[in-house]
Amino acid sequence: MLDLSLLEGYERELLQRSFYHFIKTVQPDYIFNWHHLQLIDACQRLAERKVKRLIVMMPPRHGKSEVVSRLFPAWALARNPNEQIITASYSADLASAMNRDCQRIICGDTYKSIFPDTRLSEGKEVGVVRNSSRFDVVGKKGHYVSAGVGGGITGVGCTIGIIDDPVKNAQEADSVTYRNSAWEWYTSTFKTRFEPGA
Repeated sequence: MLDLSLLEGYERELLQRSFYHFIKTVQPDYIFNWHHLQLIDACQRLAERKVKRLIVMMPPRHGKSEVVSRLFPAWALARNPNEQIITASYSADLASAMNRDCQRIICGDTYKSIFPDTRLSEGKEVGVVRNSSRFDVVGKKGHYVSAGVGGGITGVGCTIGIIDDPVKNAQEADSVTYRNSAWEWYTSTFKTRFEPGA
C-alpha cells in the first residue's frame, strides 16, 4: 500500500505525466497485459496531443472501457483540471455508468490526496454540477459529460471526446438506418462540440 504522505513533488508529477503509473497507483490491483500497455501508451500520446484521433478496436471484455472511459478521463483531469470531456455510448445509461465510475476514482482517497486541485462538488458549491450525466471540477473549467449516441449535448464543448461502444449489437451494426443516424449525430452534434485542438 502506497503511503501517500511520503510522496514528493516529483513523484506526484510522475503520476500526472504517466498514465501507466497513475493506473498502478489509483488501481493497484489492475492486471496489465501487453494489449493494455499498448492502449495506455496510445492514450498517453493522445493526452499529450501527439495524436489527434484514436480508434480502439478490441473484443468485448478486454479492458477497453475501463482504460479509455473510466481511468483515462480521471487521469486527464488530474493532469489538467480544465480538461473538458464528453463521453458517449450507445445508451445514455451505459454512458452514465461510466461517468459514475470515473467519479468514484476521482473521489477515492488515493486520488484526492495526490490531486487536490481536481475536486468534485460535495453539494455545497453553487453552480457546480455533479450527477450521473455531468460533473464539474470545483473552481476549474473541467467537466465530464456523458450522453447516449443520438442524444443531445448542448451548452458544452470538449477538449477530449470519447465514443465508447456506439453500436449495441450486430443487429444495429447491420442496420443502414442506424449507421446513417449515428453518423448524422456524430457530424451534426458530437463533432461540433470540439474546442480548437480537441
